[in-house]
Amino acid sequence: MGIYNLDKIKIYLVFMKAKVPALSPLFRSDSQAEILALILLHPDTEYSLTDISNLTGVNLATVHKEIERLGHFGIITERRVGKSRLVHATVAHSLYLPLLALVEHSYGPLITLTELVREMPGVESAYIFGSWAARRSGIPGALPQDIDVILIGSLDFETADSLAEQASAELHMDVNVQRCTSEMWKTSQDPFINTVKSQPLVEIPLV
Repeated sequence: MGIYNLDKIKIYLVFMKAKVPALSPLFRSDSQAEILALILLHPDTEYSLTDISNLTGVNLATVHKEIERLGHFGIITERRVGKSRLVHATVAHSLYLPLLALVEHSYGPLITLTELVREMPGVESAYIFGSWAARRSGIPGALPQDIDVILIGSLDFETADSLAEQASAELHMDVNVQRCTSEMWKTSQDPFINTVKSQPLVEIPLV
C-alpha cells in the first residue's frame, strides 16, 4: 500500500483482488466514480443521499459510505435540512478541476446523455454501445476516444444530429448518434442493428 500526500490529503492506493473498473482503473469502483461524476458535473446542485442513490442506481448504504469519504477530504460540502443531508461539490477545492476532468471523460457520458435525451421528443429507448459500453460492462481494452449512441423511436436526422453536437461540446469528445425505428429494433432485420445488439449495451434511462 502506497501513501501519497497531496494538499494534506492522504490518498491510499490499496492493491486488492477486487475487479478494477475497466472504464477508469484510477477509481476503486464504478459506484464511487458514478457518485463523483454526478456531484462534480453539477456543482450548483444540492443532492440528498436518496437523490444520489436514485440517480446513479447505487444502493443507499454505498452512497452513505462514499459521501462520508468525500466529506472527510473536503471534496464535497454538506448541510442539513431537518433529517436530510444535502451535499454539493466544493468547487474551491484544489482537486475539483482534476477530478472533474477525469470523471467527465470516463463516467460523464451516461449522466450528460441522460439529461439531453430525456428532453428529446419521440425517443422510446436509447443505448450507448461500442467501446464505452464495453469498458463500462467490465470488458478490458483501450480507453474510449468517442461515444456511440443509438436512439430508438420516431425522430428525424436533424434532431439526432443536434444531440450529437451538443453532447460532443459538453463532453469534449466525439459523440456519434445513430437512430432507428422501434420496428427495426424489435425485428433485427438490419445487419447494423444486429451488430449493435450483439455488443454490450448501456441503457440511457429515460424515466
